[in-house]
Amino acid sequence: MNVELKNFSQRGTFQGVIRSVYIQGVFGISGLNEAAIYEVYFEKVYKTAFYILKNEELAKDATHDTFIKVFKNWGKMKQQSKLNAWITTIATRTAIDIYNKNKKQLAYELKEEHIAISDEFNYKKDELENYLDAIPPDQKQVLILKYIEDLTEKEIASLLSIKLGTVKSRIYRAKQKLYDQYQLGGDNGVES
Repeated sequence: MNVELKNFSQRGTFQGVIRSVYIQGVFGISGLNEAAIYEVYFEKVYKTAFYILKNEELAKDATHDTFIKVFKNWGKMKQQSKLNAWITTIATRTAIDIYNKNKKQLAYELKEEHIAISDEFNYKKDELENYLDAIPPDQKQVLILKYIEDLTEKEIASLLSIKLGTVKSRIYRAKQKLYDQYQLGGDNGVES
């Protein structure tokens, strides 16, 4: 592989050049500025993972794994216009996989973390986080895609390879759980 000096100045850092050469060599992606994709989507992927996992280290792992999957599966990307949703879907699925592997450990850490930082946040944010904690990850995923990514239910079904009715029922159940939590005053007594 030939890395020219002009690529170095365009990428900005030596690490960017090395990362690009590595990605091109391992994953066979050419003519694509992988460093730019990483830079543009890193924060969004990290926030999505953190929203689901509520743990910095696990969110970093999920972010790393997400970009590996993105670059490995780049050839499967059918519509460039849907890149944002495609990467977000990979991020949410990766985070959910990590969540399921670490469910018990996360529950303990969430309790400890919530106790330690609850004074730092205002009441409304704490209340909303409590409501969201009662929602299973698959329902959080569709809420993220619908209300944060502004995707239609049909687009969500296509991205997640699930039926439209499943998407609608997950959204309905998530909204119902949020409403039930609100009616109960924030108790985490709502069953998943």
